[in-house]
Amino acid sequence: MSNCVVNKTVNSIKIKSMKFYLTKTVFIMAILLLSKSYAQEINQESSDLKVEPKDLAIIIGDWAGTLTYKDYSSGEPYTMPANLSVKQGKNEYELRLVNTYPNEPKANSEGKLKLSKDGNKLNKNHIKSKQKLPNGQVQIITEYQGKDNRKKALIRNIYLLSSEQFVIRKEVQFKNSEIWTVRNEYNYIREK
Repeated sequence: MSNCVVNKTVNSIKIKSMKFYLTKTVFIMAILLLSKSYAQEINQESSDLKVEPKDLAIIIGDWAGTLTYKDYSSGEPYTMPANLSVKQGKNEYELRLVNTYPNEPKANSEGKLKLSKDGNKLNKNHIKSKQKLPNGQVQIITEYQGKDNRKKALIRNIYLLSSEQFVIRKEVQFKNSEIWTVRNEYNYIREK
């Protein structure tokens, strides 16, 4: 074989080899860039889930409204008047809730809304979503495994917060079911 043919063959192999490595390098770089972009997107999404004390502070004050709950014995919803007083707790991560029921004072109760310091849990339940709705309300959803009506269920609490309206809705999805049932809903309007 002549030197010229050997050199052309060697050069051809070198060019193909360079093209292969160049293509491989570009491919790897593209994967790395996409991975970095995806990781940033996930970090952005997880930071959007974080609730801050200022998100909750908007509901401090006095509220009047209703409690509607599903009566499991009759299967029908029942609505009754309900009032709520929300006060700052012992720190910025805690609010104290005082529930009063004008027609059933024996049912009056106190509770708390307690936010974890990292903003990922509300009342020790994982925050599944947080979003600002078109009407200006902030919607926070938590979920946890528990029991309702003595049956295992996935329990979802939905909080709708704004300066004028505050809603807490409890939904349950019983084990081996795809259906979500509204268990109860507090719907308050700020008192003037």
